[in-house]
Amino acid sequence: MSDILQQSARDPFWFRDCFLMRMPIGRKASNLRELLQILREASEDVLYYHIFQSRLALTDPEIEYPNDFALWAANALQDTKLAEKLSSFDPFEYGSMSAVREAVLEILEEYLWDMPYVPWARPGFELYLCQAQTAVIQSPTPSYTLAEFCQGLQRVGLDSIYYHFFEAPWRLGVSKVDDFSFWIEYNFDLPRLVKDIRQIDVYFYSLPELRATLLALINEHMGVYCERTA
Repeated sequence: MSDILQQSARDPFWFRDCFLMRMPIGRKASNLRELLQILREASEDVLYYHIFQSRLALTDPEIEYPNDFALWAANALQDTKLAEKLSSFDPFEYGSMSAVREAVLEILEEYLWDMPYVPWARPGFELYLCQAQTAVIQSPTPSYTLAEFCQGLQRVGLDSIYYHFFEAPWRLGVSKVDDFSFWIEYNFDLPRLVKDIRQIDVYFYSLPELRATLLALINEHMGVYCERTA
């Protein structure tokens, strides 16, 4: 274990912290039809915020509904069936935000088609639409080895876990590829570990769960590696 953990990478890993600069767009949805219309017209940045970026605002580590639309359907419309439909699709399965938008619109349109009335939010529970810019700060200390990487992974904030898992596929332009597995693949001969990391259903995990799962996978594979090469 010590050999692979202490092997130096060709390029170090730099953990990055991030925070959101949220900006309301001046529109709100009081019912499902209004939400549908707004999502047809709004920029993809609005969709991106409510699908992904608002994850950083959640304080509860258990995420029953992984996006704002599902959460709003459950809490404001009190419609758990719709909330489950909006929770069940994985946006990382799509190659672009335009495709993600079409998937969300299709869910809403099909649901409205089968309903005898338009669901309204309870007073005070309207959904105020926002967009956000992500500000990124690089950590002062790089990780050259897997041992240093694991130490850093345990220290960084949840915003860093979000940035390297959730923003990476869109930044790298490769679906289901995160910064962590990308770095490990490029610097170390651990294809099974890379494959297992990329098989994590990232969208359906809370940020603390993602950190714990990644650490567990690294520990597991380091043991397997050591056993097989001993």
